[in-house]
Amino acid sequence: MHLDGSVQQLLPVGPGFLGVGAEAFYLQQISGDSGAGARFGDFKGRTVGIGPVLTYILPYGKSTFVAEVRWLPELDVKYRLDGDYIWLKLVAQF
Repeated sequence: MHLDGSVQQLLPVGPGFLGVGAEAFYLQQISGDSGAGARFGDFKGRTVGIGPVLTYILPYGKSTFVAEVRWLPELDVKYRLDGDYIWLKLVAQF
């Protein structure tokens, strides 16, 4: 099960809009591990994270371009490798 959500404030900057906000996520493994590799039990992983989000939206004629960066450090990890998630997303809508 995976839940995530974000809150952003859009501000007019130049010809487009700058979004500044935060995102949080919760991931819970709802079924146990199985198969030949599960020699130590049916560990059910979990992780929680929260971090900043920056977005720039640029309307251009009938098209829209979006660039977004997210940094989500994990705050609570159980039975998983822990670390930080960093996303760079580029979108062209036409």
